[in-house]
Amino acid sequence: MTSNTLKRVILSTESTTSGQIQFSFAPRARRSARANTSVQNAVYAYIRAVRALGRTEINTSEVAAALSLSVAEVNSALSSLRKRGVKALNG
Repeated sequence: MTSNTLKRVILSTESTTSGQIQFSFAPRARRSARANTSVQNAVYAYIRAVRALGRTEINTSEVAAALSLSVAEVNSALSSLRKRGVKALNG
């Protein structure tokens, strides 16, 4: 009998770092649809690459740091990916 948990990636918004988190509320220019698609593709590719390495858990702050994006951008990309039919498999 095989386990399906090895085929799942668990994505959480929790951070493993302790201490204070600083937020910046400076206005940002709106990204074009093409830039948003690029961010979505980068997030999707990163998660697939991590999964290919055998990891089954990853959090949004790790994805954001690896891609030099904000956590909000990663969350937005994940939301858009879900709307396009990409399913998140959580535990």
